[in-house]
Amino acid sequence: MLPKGSISKVYEYYFTEPRFKNEALHSLEEFFNCPDLCEGGAINMESEKGGEFFNEWFLYDFIMSSGQTVLENFIADNPLGLKDAEMEIYRKLLNNKYGLFETINIEIGKSIALKDLQTGKRWDVRENKATFDLKKGDLFFARIGEVEDHYELIGSDTFIMRDIDGNIEKSLRNEKIKFTPKIVNEIYHNSGKLK
Repeated sequence: MLPKGSISKVYEYYFTEPRFKNEALHSLEEFFNCPDLCEGGAINMESEKGGEFFNEWFLYDFIMSSGQTVLENFIADNPLGLKDAEMEIYRKLLNNKYGLFETINIEIGKSIALKDLQTGKRWDVRENKATFDLKKGDLFFARIGEVEDHYELIGSDTFIMRDIDGNIEKSLRNEKIKFTPKIVNEIYHNSGKLK
């Protein structure tokens, strides 16, 4: 399991360090499609999910002016002077996959077997919380990442797509784009608040 606070310390650094102020502002503009956002401006997130999706996207998917993601930059610079063993946590997180998954099997309180609907690859992940919410056959967006010697769900809580229109489900299964939390945030807000 990821050590408590390991991800929040990265967010805190990049959103409070003055030299990254413009990067942080640009990330907000890009994610929320607000090209004229200025310092001190406000964003209407419409829901708590918008903030959760943004945080995950910011860490793993936003490309900084350096050409790196925030996580890659954090690993390269080690701005907090973390020991090598602590930095290994972040290095392993680079091995991650965001996508649309189908629940294949659930072991309550322990693990979930998932199928990536774009690639067909099976993922066995250690998980506690989601095992109580998911049912076999459920579809949901998630990020799977390497933690120590196994994989876990490492992103924000997402929405389970139950009782959705068959055409929407088919369209998502056949989509050829690379899913990110930014795209999923748009899907969430444009689809009548999927469950």
